[in-house]
Amino acid sequence: MASIPQRKDVPTDDRWRLEDVYSSDELWEQDFTDCELLPDRLAARQGKAKESAGELRNTIEQIQGAYRSFEKVYVYASLRNAEDLGNGDYQDKLDRVSNLHTRISTALAWFEPELMSIDDGVMQEWLASNELTEYRFMLEQIVRYKPHILSQKEEQLLSMAREPLSASEKVFSMLDNVDLPARLPEIADGEGGKTKLSHANFIKLLEGRNRDVRRDAFQKYYAEFKGNENTLAASLDGQMKTDVFMAKARQHPSAQAASLFADNVPDSVYQSLLTAIHDYLPVFYRYMKLRKQVLGYDKLHMYDIYVPIVPEVDLKFSWEEAVELTRQACLPLGEEYLKILDQGFVDGWVDKYENQGKRSGAFSSGCYDTNPYVLHNFTGTLDSVYTLAHEMGHSMHSWYSRRDQPYHYADYRIFVAEVASITNEVLLTNHLLEKLTEPAERAYVLNHYLEGFRGTMFRQTMFAEFEREAHAMVERNEPLTPQSLNTKYYDLVKTYYGDEVTFDGEDQPIEVEWARIPHFYYNFYVYKYATGMASAVAIAATILKDGEPALKRYFEFLGSGGSKYSLEQLQAAGVDLTDPAPIRAALQEFENRLNEFEQLMEQLS
Repeated sequence: MASIPQRKDVPTDDRWRLEDVYSSDELWEQDFTDCELLPDRLAARQGKAKESAGELRNTIEQIQGAYRSFEKVYVYASLRNAEDLGNGDYQDKLDRVSNLHTRISTALAWFEPELMSIDDGVMQEWLASNELTEYRFMLEQIVRYKPHILSQKEEQLLSMAREPLSASEKVFSMLDNVDLPARLPEIADGEGGKTKLSHANFIKLLEGRNRDVRRDAFQKYYAEFKGNENTLAASLDGQMKTDVFMAKARQHPSAQAASLFADNVPDSVYQSLLTAIHDYLPVFYRYMKLRKQVLGYDKLHMYDIYVPIVPEVDLKFSWEEAVELTRQACLPLGEEYLKILDQGFVDGWVDKYENQGKRSGAFSSGCYDTNPYVLHNFTGTLDSVYTLAHEMGHSMHSWYSRRDQPYHYADYRIFVAEVASITNEVLLTNHLLEKLTEPAERAYVLNHYLEGFRGTMFRQTMFAEFEREAHAMVERNEPLTPQSLNTKYYDLVKTYYGDEVTFDGEDQPIEVEWARIPHFYYNFYVYKYATGMASAVAIAATILKDGEPALKRYFEFLGSGGSKYSLEQLQAAGVDLTDPAPIRAALQEFENRLNEFEQLMEQLS
């Protein structure tokens, strides 16, 4: 296998074009210097917001303008840092920006308490006035927090604590992305050579046909996390204690309640997801049983979970083929969508391949005054193609939101952040199944689609259950030790995967998988992948069935940004998550596709 290049050796055409944000670091420095004046300017507005509706509007506009300027310098520093986490210069820039963010937040600690000090009747009068029409929903969201806003001095203290309280996530990120990858060993690649384990190739190796390579990769990869489990447990403990502390400080009953309150989502949505998934676990066990049978193993292990179970097909894709497949999949979304998507591929939105020190995985980023940007670590697998469609879905969502909304409503909430990306994945599956006629190829794609459900509906819900239990342990003053975390996680893995997996000594390393999941540092994020997939399955189905009316609703959703609560946005798009029906419908789709897959595998046997 080819060696991983250094960043300086990556061809220009394979990089995202951050020069469109700042053509030089010197220009970034100039804007950063200007942004350093923002804290004093914002602090000087104290007392003005409560004088009149007009002064409140002026204050909001100054705050929004400050954050708009700040976000541009932040995005550049963050993306440059992601290119090579070992680059000290960009790490320094990101540290300076993070420090500035803390100073801006501290300088604005007075704003929400001042807003809450305004008499309720006066505030309602102001909200009904023309002065604040543009900001009404934003203000209503803030006022909703009134029971959870502290005094000005207390808010200042919490703001000042933002940076030290983020230390756990930073420790995890540096260990996970820089120190630990440097120590990952080489393993035999099954072809007479060796390959160095990395975050980017780990899943690819688990997808490989050679079981000895899979076993070796699985054991040695998790051995490195096992060797760091004390540090990683302390880091996760610190993060979850931060979540619990912030919830208590703001008078929420729990960290989960605080997170759900932010999205205006009832606990019943979270609980309905867990209940529905548990109800469908017997169907999931059927999938594991089929996997075991088709692979022909007496014992199924966790390192056998990712390998495609259709042995006759080994689909590989070039970057150009992945782009074209993504385009074709998105044809049902119309000409305008395709035109913008094409623009993104040629205008430097995407950083394509792995390089030394590059952040692992994939993400979409950007801000109001930049293009969307996608970090990828493309490896040529079908999964990499799906990742491209997924991340471009995020970026297109951002593009429409920024086009259709003013700055203060352009950012959509995390709760709906996965809907557009997974809609693209569902459309890609549909396109591939229409395009491919060979039973083995169709079975391969169905296997991948079912794997999407495994990874997004079942696995992310398992993560959500683990996250809820880990936070509850902290709230019960129980320590998060490597032993307690390993036991809790391993028990959940056994529950979710069932008796078809052997769970002997060869599977034991999976107990430390919790240590490599960055989303556990995002405070109840993971369940949103599952609700997002359920929403996406419903939306894609209506687009393919109903055409233009459903497409119109979908583009209204994409363009709505943060101008409504998430559940309302989805309801307008035809998905009501306050009812468990969408979750169960998505799981029924899993069962229907599993039925089809089982029939194809009978034909191929």
